Amino acid sequence: MKTYKLSRLKNNVSGVSGKDAGEWLNRICEKLLEHDPDIVEIIQFGSSVYAPEYARDVDLLVFTRRPKDYNVYLDSVEETAPPLNVDVIVAEPLEELREDFIRSVLGAFNILYGDGKYLLKHAEMLGNPTFDEAKSALRVARRIYDLAKETTEPLDKDRLFREAFDSLFHAARIAVMTYLSTEASRLLLKRMLPEPYSTQFKKFIDTLHIKYFYNGEYPESVEEFNKWYSEVEKFIEELKVKRK
Repeated sequence: MKTYKLSRLKNNVSGVSGKDAGEWLNRICEKLLEHDPDIVEIIQFGSSVYAPEYARDVDLLVFTRRPKDYNVYLDSVEETAPPLNVDVIVAEPLEELREDFIRSVLGAFNILYGDGKYLLKHAEMLGNPTFDEAKSALRVARRIYDLAKETTEPLDKDRLFREAFDSLFHAARIAVMTYLSTEASRLLLKRMLPEPYSTQFKKFIDTLHIKYFYNGEYPESVEEFNKWYSEVEKFIEELKVKRK
């Protein structure tokens, strides 16, 4: 069994949302189904779901009973002239996929075509994320930050600082997934974080993930990192208590 990754570069834009986004996503689905009638599910995931106003690309997971040649999916997307970069992962419904990839899909997704049963099958095999995993990501963020401070090579240092702040965001995201889901099937339900946690999580997305990680506009001071570390740590602990 093969997994294909499609990637056709477009000019980066700040994101497309609302009615226009819905229309061209529908066109993409129509073209994919036209060229591959064996498709059973199309799932949008990643930053275009949790932060569409900042998205630089759109990630799609396509489950099909009989994967076609790479160019079939490439041409399908290209025919719609999408305003964003489009990355597509194509797999058979019961194909074994990497656990970290499935978790990244489950972190934020929309089911564009199908009923989600194949995604659910993969989710059921994972088990639920835990608050301990969130705390582990928090500790890893600290280790990466400490390594960044010791690094002298500019490109390596920049990458490590970005990764450190993004790991803080990742820790918050795991906590959100844990809070919202007690069993895999609930991942397919649209549930919302209560306030003030929804606003806090949006701040983590906007600052830690977009501004600091993607844009590289991060502070290098220990005080600033410690401030964000403490905020995420408190966020995790409060969600843990609220979940009980």
